[in-house]
Amino acid sequence: MKLFSQKLKYFIVPATYILAGIISYGDHFHILPLTLIACFLTAYFLKENIRRQMLWALLPLWLLILIPSLIDLDFKRSLLYLIFIPISALLGRWAKTSYFAPKFALTILLSTFLGKFGYPSVFLALTDDSKFYDTKPFPKKLIFTDKHKDTIQFQNKITVLDFWNTSCKPCYEKFPYYEKISKKYQHPEIAFYSVNVPLKNQSFEERTKAEEKLGYSYKTIYSEALKKVQKSLGFNSYPHLIILNDSTIIYSGNFVTGESIYIDNLDRQLQKITQKNSLQL
Repeated sequence: MKLFSQKLKYFIVPATYILAGIISYGDHFHILPLTLIACFLTAYFLKENIRRQMLWALLPLWLLILIPSLIDLDFKRSLLYLIFIPISALLGRWAKTSYFAPKFALTILLSTFLGKFGYPSVFLALTDDSKFYDTKPFPKKLIFTDKHKDTIQFQNKITVLDFWNTSCKPCYEKFPYYEKISKKYQHPEIAFYSVNVPLKNQSFEERTKAEEKLGYSYKTIYSEALKKVQKSLGFNSYPHLIILNDSTIIYSGNFVTGESIYIDNLDRQLQKITQKNSLQL
């Protein structure tokens, strides 16, 4: 039992990272702060052979984050972790000398700031969104209806389609922000739709009841079977954003890394598109 308790400290940081990811559905607004705070506390409570123990406690997760980034040469999701995991650990050791409370408070504030503002900013700055630009006709074979089962035709110059399903927690979390964007870009030539995609064996009534509880001003429409939608449009995870210009797909992207990134990206894309089309808001 004593040996187990001694080894437990080596699992606190990776366990925090993994559990935070599972509970928050991969939202780095929660994962990053909790991981950095765990690094601080782990470093603070370590005793004897400090350097060796810090390596065993922090290096596995650091390498787990670093190696995939090196393989893909993609650091937009990992950069802040790679920089601030060791910094948080050093703050924890520094707090060991004196003034634990203010240094712990500083770590909490810094970690929260990085999760809420730093991560979205770095992610978007390092994202090459040109790969999401895919100019091709929107499939005419796909049918969308309103809650009365009347067919919907996309007739506006610019149409924003937010695809979601009722099992997607990040989808629900970003709805209030999607509402704000839809109000910001109110224009006769711009239409916003929330597109509900059915789960397997889910009835139409179950889908409409789920939507009625939301109460947002943008229009919710309903797609055909999940497999048909995903095969026709080429995506398999949610939320997924598609923007049409005159019935042509000009943007198709997936940002399941927190609602702030999804909405910041949507805002950025719409700024580009409205300027290109000379639409005055």
